[in-house]
Amino acid sequence: MRRLSLLGVLLLLLSACAGEEDPGPQPDDPPTAPSLALDTTTPSADPAAPVAGDHLLAVDLPDDYQLRYLLHAPPSVERGRPMPLVLVFHGSGGSPDDMVRLTRLDPLADDQGFLVVYPDNLADATAEIPVLLDHLAGLWPIDERRIYAAGFSLGASTTYLLAETLSDRIAAFAPVSGVDQDITLRGPAPLIAVEGREDEFESIFDQVNRQWARAAGCGPASVTEVTFSSRPTRRSVAQCREGSEHVVYRVEGMGHTWPRGASKVIWRFFTAHALPR
Repeated sequence: MRRLSLLGVLLLLLSACAGEEDPGPQPDDPPTAPSLALDTTTPSADPAAPVAGDHLLAVDLPDDYQLRYLLHAPPSVERGRPMPLVLVFHGSGGSPDDMVRLTRLDPLADDQGFLVVYPDNLADATAEIPVLLDHLAGLWPIDERRIYAAGFSLGASTTYLLAETLSDRIAAFAPVSGVDQDITLRGPAPLIAVEGREDEFESIFDQVNRQWARAAGCGPASVTEVTFSSRPTRRSVAQCREGSEHVVYRVEGMGHTWPRGASKVIWRFFTAHALPR
């Protein structure tokens, strides 16, 4: 057992997802992306000339298993122009479409020029994500120094796990409303966490953050009071070993959700980090 235990985290997240907050559509929200039929072909007839828009695809894994994923490509995507990639992991019982709606990352990707991939129902992230990244690199113009991972609830635990095991391929990480324990890092892993004071995991967050700071070799954190998602928020920022960084937003009045505005803050954090050349 390498986590709270792992089974304990899973059970907690399953119970939390049963009562997930959904902020619902907002007046200025972009329209929800339509559901897409599974398409296992390449995004275009010429993989070197990818097509902007939404693509529901799949990659073959060992044991005759397929991993589905929803990919959003911005209008600026073009052959020979590498761009960042953000992996986004849904919670228990969730779906890629849920994360499109909850995070509102696609319009931000269109504006800032990055790809977004929403994997569906990972069985073994540490084995499947490297295969997915190799697959994507063969089809899309990805800047492999600027690949990032974010997740909500159980997807946040997946994000923590990848930070521990895949920091040589993913440049920064953003768990939202999720936990992990018994943290052991293989290398520097810049991380920004967003947590709610009213989340059922509130009593666990401090322990997780202390473990992360210890494993990452972080110095003392500077703490400021800010406004996040229109709510009072405690922000802590610590500089860590090998130029890494640990940032935590603890939001007053926020339950188990991905708060409005989080995606822009996370993207701003991501842009400050890239893998070494």
